Amino acid sequence: MYTDNVNLAPSQVAELGQGYNNRQITKRWVEVLVDCPGTTGLFTYQLPEQLEVKSGDILSVPFGAQVVGGIAIRLLEEPPADIPIDKIRNVEDVVSAGFFPRAYWELLNKVAEYYYTPLIQVVRVALPPGLLGRSQRRIRLVKGIPAVPSYLSQTARQIFDLLKAQPAGDYSYNYLQRQVKAAYRAVRELTRYGLVESYLEAPKLTRPKLQKSVTLTNDPLARDITTRQHEILEVLRRHGGEMLQSELLQASSASSSTLKTLADKGYVVIEERERLRRESPTNSGELTGEQVKTLTTDQTQVLESIQQISQYATILLHGVTGSGKTEVYLQAISPLLNQGKSALVLVPEIGLTPQLTDRFRDRFGNKVSVYHSALSDGERYDTWRQMLTGEPQVVIGTRSAVFAPLPNLGLIILDEEHDSSFKQDSPIPTYHARNVAQWRAELENCPLLLGSATPS
Repeated sequence: MYTDNVNLAPSQVAELGQGYNNRQITKRWVEVLVDCPGTTGLFTYQLPEQLEVKSGDILSVPFGAQVVGGIAIRLLEEPPADIPIDKIRNVEDVVSAGFFPRAYWELLNKVAEYYYTPLIQVVRVALPPGLLGRSQRRIRLVKGIPAVPSYLSQTARQIFDLLKAQPAGDYSYNYLQRQVKAAYRAVRELTRYGLVESYLEAPKLTRPKLQKSVTLTNDPLARDITTRQHEILEVLRRHGGEMLQSELLQASSASSSTLKTLADKGYVVIEERERLRRESPTNSGELTGEQVKTLTTDQTQVLESIQQISQYATILLHGVTGSGKTEVYLQAISPLLNQGKSALVLVPEIGLTPQLTDRFRDRFGNKVSVYHSALSDGERYDTWRQMLTGEPQVVIGTRSAVFAPLPNLGLIILDEEHDSSFKQDSPIPTYHARNVAQWRAELENCPLLLGSATPS
């Protein structure tokens, strides 16, 4: 149920990352920021006894005739006094627990407050497309029930017969509501008798990309294989014993039927593995393994000043184009990666990203990722998930990358910080990436390095 102004005085607020002490009360309530076009404000939901929710969790909640994504904002001991309890619906499920770390959640709230933007709009800008996708409630028959029990009501029999006639015994709740009047009562009755079960189908989000991978399991010198099969195993062995099936077939000029024969004999295992979608490097050749360059006296002094700072500070690196700012960036980041920390590098335009990315990848290899609006939804989804692993890495991107969820952030760099492209004019929030980067550096307690030939 929607509420516009909430009196927080009687509320018990759970901090991010902390559970809610449900031993003190018998009923629990949560205010949820719902991801549904045209909605603003918070909606109050009740928490089922078996469901543990913390502020910052991504939830699935009923909204009208559908189930949508939402974010738990705060837990309440009592619902708002002006909302009838029987009008408040239950949270369906927790989609992702503890998704927003404290500093990240504070950053999103700061952006929403400063730029007078609904918080859900800021969340949509920060998250990859589809993460707050719509879930769907489904009803399925419990296995092992041969026929419709005689004690069921007429509407419950209709629902039971519909599910029984479906091969999988499974329909969406919305479909059943359209087919049978008062279906909700019938479903409740069937559930009470243990004849059906209700479950939540995952949102139709961007899915991980799976590709077939071939792994070597036995000695390729075995005698019960042909010369051609031996050649294929040798190619696989030279590549470390594991390759994508498509790459192995191309490298060995083999057919998939030949690989299947080797799998049947137990010499290889063919299985689907996830492959992260990443932007292809502009230099299609091998990485050059660029060597660390010798710095000038001025560069050395700047680098030493940066490396002496391990907490929040704003540093201006003033240098004309071609003065070697990028090399300073590289050498400032290198020790951070060795310490298990990550770095975020922001550039004003997508067109500047490839040349900078190639330079960084030559130095740091696959620890470098890019994140900007020109990536496909799948690439943004996979890059986002790669950031959440906590591995030390470097992310290069345009202004939206300021929201990249890098844990243990050690340094934020704004290259060409004077550029007006760091300001988003539309759609809302109309934020400036320099301001957001400053707030984030403060919250993460890490240095912010501003590079420019013409400082603002």
